[in-house]
Amino acid sequence: MPSFNAAFDAVLKFCAGLAGAIFALIALAICLNVILRNTGSGSLRGLLDAVEYGLLAATFLAAPWVLWKQAHVTVDLVTASLPTAVARPLARLVALLGFVVSTAFLWYATEAALQSAERGSMIRTAFVIPEWWALSAAPVGFVMICIEFLRQALHPRLSHDMAGL
Repeated sequence: MPSFNAAFDAVLKFCAGLAGAIFALIALAICLNVILRNTGSGSLRGLLDAVEYGLLAATFLAAPWVLWKQAHVTVDLVTASLPTAVARPLARLVALLGFVVSTAFLWYATEAALQSAERGSMIRTAFVIPEWWALSAAPVGFVMICIEFLRQALHPRLSHDMAGL
């Protein structure tokens, strides 16, 4: 299990880095587009569509890392004051609930992507791409989110370092 955890941690870090690179490219492209428009040079064709796809991909690439780092908003007013003997099982229960909900999202996201691929649906904007390419970001992200929730259920972390901020 330690080697799986180390490998999965590396995957999460890679995905977070990739998401960060996508966000940085989006920021640079938007700045470039503003400069081009303000200098009368037109604009970058398809930029808005590329930004939409980039935001979609980056969000689902970064979400598992955010969960792993416990860096999202959490309301720990109650759990921070509980004794460890109570807080640990509660953290396990919450992680299992997150796993169940994420598994449901994974199921429907996968179903949507597969149906789109079977139908041969295309997105026709500035780019013409198969719809399932865009839809595949969600199942990939939710697989990693489900794995992370299972890891947290098996080994709950009771870190309250940022409680009260």
